[in-house]
Amino acid sequence: MIKLSETALAKSANVIKAIKEHPFNRELAAGSLDMQKFGYYIEQDTIYLRDFARVLTIIATKAPLKFMKDFLAFAEGVLTTEQKIVHSFFRETFHFQETKQLTLATFAYTNYLLYFSMAAPVEVAIAAILPCFWVYQIVGQFVAENTHAKSNNPYWRWIETYSSQEFDESVQNAIAIFDEVALSASDEIRCSMIDVFYKSTVLEWHFWNDSYNLSNSPSLR
Repeated sequence: MIKLSETALAKSANVIKAIKEHPFNRELAAGSLDMQKFGYYIEQDTIYLRDFARVLTIIATKAPLKFMKDFLAFAEGVLTTEQKIVHSFFRETFHFQETKQLTLATFAYTNYLLYFSMAAPVEVAIAAILPCFWVYQIVGQFVAENTHAKSNNPYWRWIETYSSQEFDESVQNAIAIFDEVALSASDEIRCSMIDVFYKSTVLEWHFWNDSYNLSNSPSLR
């Protein structure tokens, strides 16, 4: 029996391929990514991760009791990542200056997830957040495999985080939860799960793309 996660991933395969091949990630792997672009990405990621932690906490209150601790642990892990990666990169390693900008992709993605976490059936909400875990794992592993001079890559700490065994374990847990809740869901809910998974994956592409192009929407902040 094909798991719903496999169906969702297959539908999003072309988008994921485009994310892996995006100049941001190609240059990230080579260590040649412009530092201003990486700094801008990190700033957008800070905004995103804070709202993502809120989303995970909301889902925890709606999820079956057996999964409540998992989503609270996911939220804690997201906040830990924000402190570990975002703050260390922003303030300690590169001394980036905040732009105070917000990309349309960041605004759209965070609000998309907040909406589904509050208004949708919990199975659909879980589907909406899964690409954030899974796509980052895929990208992290892809970039790590295509990085030849790890010691000379200024972004290796980021790459190492998202290609690590620890992160992989969290991703596999999130996928397993997705598949388990899908088993008892109606056909209509299962179709919605695939649809929102795909749309979240598309928003992932726009997130990378807006950061690479230093896009901003100052009127939104």
